[in-house]
Amino acid sequence: MEKATPPPDGVYVPVPTFFKSFDKYGYKQPLDLVAQAEHTLLLARNGITGLVLCGSTGESVHMTQEERIQLISTQKKELVDNGFDKVVLMAGTASQNVDETLKTIADSKAAGADYALVLTPSYFASAGGYSEEGLRSWYVAVANDSLLPVLVYNYPAVTNNLQLSLSLMKQLATHPNIVGCKLSHGNMSHHLIISSSPEIDHSGFRVYTGLGQQLLPLLLSGPGAAGAIDGSAAYFPKTLLRIFALARKITTAGGGVTAEDWKEVHALQCAYSEAEEWVVKFGTVGIKEGVNQMLGISVGLDGGRLPFCETHVRKEFDRYRPAFEAVQEFERKL
Repeated sequence: MEKATPPPDGVYVPVPTFFKSFDKYGYKQPLDLVAQAEHTLLLARNGITGLVLCGSTGESVHMTQEERIQLISTQKKELVDNGFDKVVLMAGTASQNVDETLKTIADSKAAGADYALVLTPSYFASAGGYSEEGLRSWYVAVANDSLLPVLVYNYPAVTNNLQLSLSLMKQLATHPNIVGCKLSHGNMSHHLIISSSPEIDHSGFRVYTGLGQQLLPLLLSGPGAAGAIDGSAAYFPKTLLRIFALARKITTAGGGVTAEDWKEVHALQCAYSEAEEWVVKFGTVGIKEGVNQMLGISVGLDGGRLPFCETHVRKEFDRYRPAFEAVQEFERKL
């Protein structure tokens, strides 16, 4: 098996899934594909590299398989019909068993996805049931038969605090159908090591941070650093894209970098990081509220599907509003 091609470096948005209101439809709100398309095209017009559909932010665990595929296929069509066929689509796979993961990947490819973002299995993690060898074998089994190139998704906050070891990540990076990883945790040492280690062929294994707060330090860290897959970019895409562009200039332009470049990228990263504290605290429902507040795109009165309930989040937003408005000012100027 030849090494699969990694996704392009850049900024990806793990988009929320838009549902119609609980007040009208009860616990089984249908997808709001009109709002979804409005958001998809807004991001595409602002230059986003790609989208993650049916990931953690997308509430894939609250959706049926049919809804996941409908979401991917409709958003792919919207992109193609509006001239954005180069926008990359990653499909999330939140499953505990190999066969179901492979079925989700196959269905996602048929619907138009380009890559699979494969969340670590974790049901027995807190009970000490998983060894490094078991996790390696699980990912290898998926990658061997996956119809899409695989990115390892390491998100301890939703996987019983399971943190994949550096030795395991180095092993997985050698698989020809594993082309990168999303690291959704605050351990910058792991980001740096995985993006810099001489044991990894960085041309075939790219490292994305799951927190835009960490984009600048990641891109300064090593040759494997590829970008971000970040929730706040759902409403602040231009700011994170500008941070990416400036960081790339700093790491590739040598003497062409100016003091003004450093000043701008530090100001943008600081403001963006302050606003992202909202996401750190409130996660998916926080991102949905941010979309509602900053873009005016309706997410329904309740934001997500049960057991999500957004009422408590909306009450908290005013405390974070100044941080949001600071980044919004950058967005207006970019």
